[in-house]
Amino acid sequence: MSVGSPSSVSTVSRSSTQNNSDTTKLLFKKMEPETFLKLLIAELQHQDPLNPMNNSEMVQQLNQIYQLQANMKLVDAFEALGMTQNVASAMSLLGKTVQGLAESGKTITGTVERVSFADGDAQLHIGSEVIRLKNITEVAVPKQ
Repeated sequence: MSVGSPSSVSTVSRSSTQNNSDTTKLLFKKMEPETFLKLLIAELQHQDPLNPMNNSEMVQQLNQIYQLQANMKLVDAFEALGMTQNVASAMSLLGKTVQGLAESGKTITGTVERVSFADGDAQLHIGSEVIRLKNITEVAVPKQ
């Protein structure tokens, strides 16, 4: 039986510890705040009374919850801002001549008759064709 050198054992140990840490961080990022609070409360209820969690660990965990909630609110705000921007951009194209790639795969040029929204995307209607706002390549004011 062969025994590895102490340095190879410590390398495996460090690698394993790093992988566990990375996995924990990934799981925490995907965890809902309510679930995290339930786990924290369960941890507090079942901790060893002779060796309780120290205050700095508790403050650190509560800070992580606060940061997670703040980040989630920020993401929601940016998504709402992006949707508002799409609505304003699409509405401003009503009556204007646009060119872009239609859902049918053809390049279409025409006047935007109406705007609709599907799956968070603005869609411009030109006759029977539909062009997504992100597929517009050119905009012109119609000649009068």
